[in-house]
Amino acid sequence: MNAESELLRAYREWHRLAQAETKAIQTRNWNLLSDCHLAIKDYQVLVSNLTRDVRQEWQTKGCNLVEKEKNLQVLVSDLIDLTRRNQELLKTTISAARKQITQLGESGKNLRQLQRSYGLVSVRSRAY
Repeated sequence: MNAESELLRAYREWHRLAQAETKAIQTRNWNLLSDCHLAIKDYQVLVSNLTRDVRQEWQTKGCNLVEKEKNLQVLVSDLIDLTRRNQELLKTTISAARKQITQLGESGKNLRQLQRSYGLVSVRSRAY
C-alpha cells in the first residue's frame, strides 16, 4: 500500500473515531469518549507523518500538487467541522450537567430545611 492510500485510510479512521465521539457525548459514555480522544491523538501524529511522506511521493511522481492538496483539504475541513460540532455538543452537555447539579444542590438544601422544620415539630409535640 502506498503512502497516499495509508493517509486516506488514516483520515477515514479518524473520521470514524470523531463520529464515535459524537455518539459517546450523546449517550454520556465518558469512557468511550476518553478512548476515542486518545486514539484520535494517535491518528493526528500518524496523519502528520503520512502527509509528509505523501507530499514527497507526489513530488516524485510529478502529481498535480494543487489538486492533491485541495482533495486533502476537503478531508481536513470535514474533520474540523465534526470536531467543532463535538465541542459544541460537549459544551452544551456540560452546561446542562452543571445546571442539574445546581438544581440538585438547591433541592438538597430545601430537604435539609424541611427536615429541620419537621425535626423541631417532632420535638415540640413530644414536649406537650
